[in-house]
Amino acid sequence: MNFMQDMTKGSPFKLLLSFSIPLLIGSLFQQFYTMADSIIVGKFVGADALASIGACSSVIYLLFSLFLGLSAGIGIVISQYFGAGDGSTVRKGIACSVYILLAASILLTLIGLTLARPILTFLGTPEEIMQDAAVYFQITSGGIVAVAFYNGISSILRALGDSRTPLIFLALAALLNVGLDLLFVTVFHMGVAGAALATAIAQFSSACACLVFSLKTNPYFHIKKEEFRPDTGLIRRMMHIGLPLALQNAMIAFSCVMLQSVINSFGTMIMAVFTATNRIENLVNQIYIAANTALSNYTAQNLGAGNTDRVRAGTRCCIQITVGFSLLMVLVMYLCGHMFMGWFVTDRQVIETGAQALKLISLFFVFWGLLYVFRGILNGAGNAGFALVSGILEVVGRMGCAFLLTSIPFIGQWGIWLAEGLTWILVSAAGAICYFRGKWTQKKLIA
Repeated sequence: MNFMQDMTKGSPFKLLLSFSIPLLIGSLFQQFYTMADSIIVGKFVGADALASIGACSSVIYLLFSLFLGLSAGIGIVISQYFGAGDGSTVRKGIACSVYILLAASILLTLIGLTLARPILTFLGTPEEIMQDAAVYFQITSGGIVAVAFYNGISSILRALGDSRTPLIFLALAALLNVGLDLLFVTVFHMGVAGAALATAIAQFSSACACLVFSLKTNPYFHIKKEEFRPDTGLIRRMMHIGLPLALQNAMIAFSCVMLQSVINSFGTMIMAVFTATNRIENLVNQIYIAANTALSNYTAQNLGAGNTDRVRAGTRCCIQITVGFSLLMVLVMYLCGHMFMGWFVTDRQVIETGAQALKLISLFFVFWGLLYVFRGILNGAGNAGFALVSGILEVVGRMGCAFLLTSIPFIGQWGIWLAEGLTWILVSAAGAICYFRGKWTQKKLIA
């Protein structure tokens, strides 16, 4: 069965919707097995164990985000050549991606395994949860290679218009992860180590299955021996886009790491609250990510084919969907905040504080969504400059606002969530300015 899709023809709304739905479902499954760690550990081990996962989550995201950026850069270049109808270069690009992802995964695995405890100490992780946090960090780092190649393969498939194949294997991995979580944590009593091991095994299984299926079914993965020779020009093009995106993600993740140090200063109760609210926010974020990824690939294919008007039409569709969804989520958080927090913990203080935090942060969701829309089109156009500017603004906004607002007595801990919201406003405004100035329309295939 051929799942590839040419997005240079047909209704932009229908194309984006059909492409986004599998992405959204897949992202929800991915969050599902991330949340499974937190829910099972929080319910069966306790709030301190949940806090230990939260203590290293931002650092783990920092490592994983580098692969997301590199994979996105690989996908954008392949998508442009696919839109231009250059199948030979598409196959060479897939071959070149192996060298990029393998080198990056080896380096970051070594960093995660050897520097887990020093990094957590630098962040001010409380001593009572240090051991669990370090173990979770190290085991998760051992699965980085699987994360790299699953995201790389998925990005390539999406570049070819296939958002369904990654979904199939991610769904299976999510179910496997939950089953292993329950086995390792509730039966073998392995605590946070069991939760991390379950996730690593699930990620490895997903990467292997997706690769084997793609080799059997997708003609662009049928790469000849001579096409596996490193093409320095192609690698340079992928890195030209991928590195700024990786740095953008790294800066965003770094700002989250610094925010984590502020959160840690409020103690394990607020750490547990933030861990739970962050998991809930990430569920909301999946529709924004789906729209971002769909628009990015849609933009890359259409710019490869020279269709800038179609890109503008697709952007309008994404803005309308994003604004409508964001307003709905405000209502949902006000009505269901306590219930959502109850998924993670039984402690009444944690639930009440978390419910109030969800009400506060939901007021900024519309800016969060628009941030992803503008980032999607500009990334798809290969606008490396905006990627770096966007990352810098997130660092400055999140860190500056967090340290400032939490130091004001009548704001205190609520400054953690306010800092997130104000950062979204800042970055979405920059994206809107860059989009409406129109320089992205001048982007062509990188020479």
